[in-house]
Amino acid sequence: MSLLLSAASGSIFGAALTASGVYSPSVIISQLGLSNFHMIKSFVAASACSALIVVAANRAKYAKLSHRTDSSYGWFMRYDANVVGGLLQGIGMALTGACPGTVLVQMAVGVKSAWNVAAGCTLGAIAFVKLGQHLRRAKSETPSRPAKYTVQENLGLSTTSTVLLYEILCLVMITAATLLGPTRDHWLNPIVGGLLIGVAQATSVLFTRKTLGVSGAWEDVGKYFWSLLGGIAGPAPNNIVFGSGVIAGARIVSQYIPPIAESAPSVNSLAALAGGFSLVFGARLAGGCPSGHGISGMATMGLSSFITVASMFGGGIASALLLQ
Repeated sequence: MSLLLSAASGSIFGAALTASGVYSPSVIISQLGLSNFHMIKSFVAASACSALIVVAANRAKYAKLSHRTDSSYGWFMRYDANVVGGLLQGIGMALTGACPGTVLVQMAVGVKSAWNVAAGCTLGAIAFVKLGQHLRRAKSETPSRPAKYTVQENLGLSTTSTVLLYEILCLVMITAATLLGPTRDHWLNPIVGGLLIGVAQATSVLFTRKTLGVSGAWEDVGKYFWSLLGGIAGPAPNNIVFGSGVIAGARIVSQYIPPIAESAPSVNSLAALAGGFSLVFGARLAGGCPSGHGISGMATMGLSSFITVASMFGGGIASALLLQ
């Protein structure tokens, strides 16, 4: 039953990503190049909707949806791996026009570069499982004061006040992007697309009592690879089943909606492989990807998620402008 619910949750998420159009390489690359704001409107709407879902689920005690802790490797600051991992993901997004979640949709709808990107993602997962633990430095002395992981803890506000401020900020961002930023023609309004992703978040919480996130599925692929080599592989983990559901849901829905006319530059094989590697290795360093940290993590008001997403878009925008 757990596997069936994970597959169903993944299918709904894949269908929502497909309908919203944010899976498209041209949408992602043009957003990072600041020439089209379709993606950011869907992304922000989805996260704003998710924040309300998280609060409702926690208050109803249906699920305990906590924030993501900081990803600290002891390199140069508390959030060092969040920053580095976010930058790597941004670079990967600029190179491929994909992220760990949308590449699954691209595979389902027939984007040519998707299989090479997926191969790079797989290599990144295999490398991280083997090398990730060796990248951590010894932890320093335990701080005298308890760490503050959420925005409300750092601001000294209640959860209700913080979420309300976040909803207002999201509304301002969407309004500014609508009035000031260019948007591509798409059969579905990007804000509606974001709300559909919010519906997928609600079903994930309902079915699995967890928020959405895809990069964990890639890490499980890496773990599965090494366990196969060791001759101890077991049944497919829930995360992999969830990812398979994303592909299935995207494939089904794509048969009934208008295709997106691609205008992004073609992605050569080497860039796709390198970008895919950067996407997943960075996502696991940071402890999450655009869905895990962006749509879900920011919805839980986790400070590490805001830092990761800021690094992600900062690295992506800088890389896209350089590539142009």
